[in-house]
Amino acid sequence: MKKELKTLAVIALTFVSFTTYAQKERMIGLWGVEKVAVGEQSMTPVAKWFRINPDGTQQAGNGWLQNKEGVWDYDAETSTFTPMDNLDIEDEFGGFSVSFSNENMVWEREEEGMLVTVTLTPIEKLPMSPADYLEGLWDLVEITENEVSILDSFDSEDKHKIHFRWDRIYNDYSSGGKRLTGYWHIHGHRPDITLLPHQEDGTVESWRVEVNEKELLMTGISDSNRTIQRKYVRRKMF
Repeated sequence: MKKELKTLAVIALTFVSFTTYAQKERMIGLWGVEKVAVGEQSMTPVAKWFRINPDGTQQAGNGWLQNKEGVWDYDAETSTFTPMDNLDIEDEFGGFSVSFSNENMVWEREEEGMLVTVTLTPIEKLPMSPADYLEGLWDLVEITENEVSILDSFDSEDKHKIHFRWDRIYNDYSSGGKRLTGYWHIHGHRPDITLLPHQEDGTVESWRVEVNEKELLMTGISDSNRTIQRKYVRRKMF
């Protein structure tokens, strides 16, 4: 009887060890954040990803921008995954409880009394964010105010272009050919950009953007541009 109990114990320990190993192995890879729910609210960041490496290191970022690097730990008894950043402040909320649903990985933890659920899906390459698509030269092809075209009066000589640089500087070529410059900043959770002019008399404005390889649509969301919508196409030359 004792021999049989010992054998069952060994089998049980072997099964637990195998399950733990399989769980850790399944976490390895590149994951894109499909959804983040905080309580009943959706708080999904733009193009967020995590890379979990078998050597115990991890990276994270948004689009092509990596903004975290560090190590990770997995507690088999509680099925808890804890990423730790090398440079950032310590995460006061601790690790995530890990589970799997089909191909998706699900992280859960409590933050300030609310349940946070992160759903991740396996991906093969880094996702592109609106910031990645924005970089380049854009030529104005339409502008409307209150859904009425004002292109002829705004850019009668077809000179207005905007150039978003990788270093977060923009060049705004006005309809008169004058070049204005400033900083551009994009929101981490929404496709909203804010243009911060270098010129003292410039106006700070925010825009909701829809952008891909060929087209850019900017819809005003500030008080100064809320009725304005601009449509651009990508150009390779000035």
